[in-house]
Amino acid sequence: MLLDLTNWWQSLDGAAQFFWATGLISNVLFLVYLAVQFTGHHDADLVAGDADLGFAILSIRGLLAFGMFMGWTGVVALGLGASLPVALLAGVAAGLFAAWLVYKMLRLLLRLQASGNFEQYNAVGKTGTVYLPIPARGKGAGKIMAEVQGALRELEAVSEGDAIPTGTPVLVVGLDDNDVPVVEPFSLKP
Repeated sequence: MLLDLTNWWQSLDGAAQFFWATGLISNVLFLVYLAVQFTGHHDADLVAGDADLGFAILSIRGLLAFGMFMGWTGVVALGLGASLPVALLAGVAAGLFAAWLVYKMLRLLLRLQASGNFEQYNAVGKTGTVYLPIPARGKGAGKIMAEVQGALRELEAVSEGDAIPTGTPVLVVGLDDNDVPVVEPFSLKP
């Protein structure tokens, strides 16, 4: 079996050996890369600089996609009788397209990602209920329960007007200088 593979390899011309080697090596490295990712070693791209460059076309993902598509497209083109320049051009075009496609898909997936960080300004315009009484005219903070960013949250709150007792519906009208929600009583009009 090994002798058959050796004879087969030696029967290939230099261009075919190049494309086969590029495709095979890229596939093996891709499998190693997947194994590393599944063991929990994420974000192993070797791109220096800004974190946004981690998904650049010249990332490990992009280079592996380029190598796989260039190699196998070149093998197919040579198998169909194309000349070396045509096979090389087809392989490079397919590789660049694959690297670009990986880049675009990862960018799309990153847009779906959420940070999970709570931002106080997202509470402005939301309604809630006073949980702990809120003192009058910013003389202290009380607490409200309000749904913000898709979750029910307990927030400190202040009033610029009169004191607001527990159980009162409130509207968050802004943030004070310390980014604490400023609320005022709120009633639904029948």
